[in-house]
This record gives sequence, C-alpha cells and structure tokens, in this order.
Amino acid sequence: MPETSEETLPFEVVRKEAWYWWRTNHVAGVILHRLMLLFIFVPLVLVYYRYYVYSFVVFAGMVPYGLFLQYLAERSIVEIMRRNPETIEHFEEEGVIVR
Repeated sequence: MPETSEETLPFEVVRKEAWYWWRTNHVAGVILHRLMLLFIFVPLVLVYYRYYVYSFVVFAGMVPYGLFLQYLAERSIVEIMRRNPETIEHFEEEGVIVR
C-alpha cells in the first residue's frame, strides 16, 4: 500500500492544531507529550549532581523531540482520516485541516 504524500491530499493539515488535538485526545499523544517533562526535570537533577555536560545534552534533545512529536501528530491525523473518512468533517470543524 503506497504511502500518501502531502501533495496528493485534498486538504492541508494545520500542524499546530494537529499537535494540540493529538496531545489532548489521543492516548499516545498524551503519553509522549508528558515525557517532554523529563527533558526539563532530568537536566535539573543532573546539574544538582554536577553533571553539566550530560545535562546540556539531555536539554538539547528537547527541541528535536518536540519537532518529532509535531511530525507524529500530523502523520497520526492523516492516518486517522485515511482509515475513517467520516472524521474529515470533524477535523475540519475543529480547525485541524483546511481544504
């Protein structure tokens, strides 16, 4: 089954809205978003124990992880709509997609 690309979709996914919907309404989004807190608290603990380089490395990983979560949210929305076409109207009302 070929993977759909953005160019072939009849709508545009609003990335920030998809991320918000995914992290509040989808179990995987909630769990992965909560793991973001580790990128804040683990460096603080590492600084407390004077592991400054490790703290910087973990804290620097927060930005790529956040971008990865946005990508996962967008792909998740597209996959949900591909499997359940009746949800397209719901996502359009929520502002997650724009035609």
